[in-house]
Amino acid sequence: MSDPIWSLLTEFLALSGMRFGEVIALEDSDVDLSAKKIHVTKTFDSVNKVVTSPKSFCSIRDVYIQKELEVACKKIRALMLRRRLMYGLDKQLLFMFSEKGTHIHYYAYNKYLRENSLRILGRTITPHALRHTHASLLMEQGISIDTISRRLGHENSDVTREIYLHVTKKLQEKDNQQIAKISIL
Repeated sequence: MSDPIWSLLTEFLALSGMRFGEVIALEDSDVDLSAKKIHVTKTFDSVNKVVTSPKSFCSIRDVYIQKELEVACKKIRALMLRRRLMYGLDKQLLFMFSEKGTHIHYYAYNKYLRENSLRILGRTITPHALRHTHASLLMEQGISIDTISRRLGHENSDVTREIYLHVTKKLQEKDNQQIAKISIL
């Protein structure tokens, strides 16, 4: 991806598992690098162009900032500082913002992501697919479904289990292949 802001947004979405609206609603103060937490308390409704409460009560959460995500957050802050200086913007409340200092446009990013994923991967993906990628990668690393559920802001782990059933089946196949290769006695 040649556009630095879209590249960092893609990285942030894949590393955090957050919904697109949650990310673009983040204020800079919501990203607490010293406590290693992102405070998710709101979402941006791209259709009505308003900040609202999150999808559900469980969507209000703190997302732990692991090392890779911390690096991405620092890069985003540096890029946003450059953007403020380049475009003569006042201090911004938003963690990530457009060239005009407003919320990032979902449709512009979605179009960019779809075009680039088709070019690079041979198929299109959406911003929400990055959330699924995040959960899948955590599952492959052995993170419990309950932990993933809390990180994603799902009502309960049954929701997560149902959404990511295809991943758990793939992991079961992988487990079976490992066991098939050994002799116990």
